[in-house]
Amino acid sequence: MTNIIRPVIEPGIYFDMDEATYHAAEGLSCSGIKHLTVSKLNYWHKNLNPDREPEDDTGARRFGKAVHSRALEPERFDRNFVMKIFPEDYPGALVTADDMKAFLETNGLPKSAKKKSDLIDRIVASGLPAVIWEHELERHAAEHEGKTFLGSEESKKIAAAAAVLAEDPCAKAALSGGMPEVSFFVRDPETGVMLKARMDYVRPRSTVDVKTFSNSRGKPIEKAIYEAIFYEAYHLQCVFYNLVRELARRQLAAGEIRTHGNVSEQWLKEFTETEGHGFVLIFIESSAPYDLRIVLMKEAEAAGADLNVYWSSAHMRIHDMKILYAGCLEKYGDKPWRDNVLPHQLEDTDLPMLMFS
Repeated sequence: MTNIIRPVIEPGIYFDMDEATYHAAEGLSCSGIKHLTVSKLNYWHKNLNPDREPEDDTGARRFGKAVHSRALEPERFDRNFVMKIFPEDYPGALVTADDMKAFLETNGLPKSAKKKSDLIDRIVASGLPAVIWEHELERHAAEHEGKTFLGSEESKKIAAAAAVLAEDPCAKAALSGGMPEVSFFVRDPETGVMLKARMDYVRPRSTVDVKTFSNSRGKPIEKAIYEAIFYEAYHLQCVFYNLVRELARRQLAAGEIRTHGNVSEQWLKEFTETEGHGFVLIFIESSAPYDLRIVLMKEAEAAGADLNVYWSSAHMRIHDMKILYAGCLEKYGDKPWRDNVLPHQLEDTDLPMLMFS
């Protein structure tokens, strides 16, 4: 079994890289760290396995990507997403076999047929003006090949969430003066491995990430968001992005890497000269009433203070996973990242504390 050969991208900051190229490229990302935290084999399976299934574009995942694009890059949204069409959009369209038989009978043509396709062929051959639903579907699919198709209700929700982001004064300020969907590739000086991150919105002095969330259990909104940060490991993403961004800033200032794509000299100057930068999470609810909250994340509460626990915890995990990743690349080569694990005798401390309540 041979691993998928991942293209090696030159270290740098990319303002014009498409998402597929980024995901295919070599490098340890934040999601890769999460996979590696589960197990080495889990990382291999989800990133290097040549027989792995493509990641499902689930409703929640698709919705989040669409809101990002609609809010941050409207032009790209139009290139990547399109509304599905429905029969009601085409009054008088011939949808069912009965519709087609009625049309043929009305126009004095034979209506008997073994298959629906025979009815369609007869209508087309007649030269009579008719809107055939199958043909409209095929035309629409061909015109928008490669795009993600959205349902009408889904599209309304995406537009509503994006509108809230555009109207909120704090979110509007956070999502201005920056560059959307920036891809970073840097060599880690400690291990030599490639680190990569694709950031939603990069301002010269801060990084902004937009998250959609659902509060189906009706928790207080802040509690739902803070739990999402913990369970989805958004604090890990914050610290990893800060690490990658700072490495890129230093390497860019030293002339070790370069930028790719269009970006203003003023933006680059401010980015390169800013040693400390903030991290902002914007949470937008994925259904009405589209509640919005903004969370600022920092290393410490004040200058000189101890690191916040969430920050130091994430920092330690990133450090450990970088070393593990480098070791696995060297040890396993093309083979699955699998060890023969000895049997383990269960101890009380292995179980959740709920066992003892």
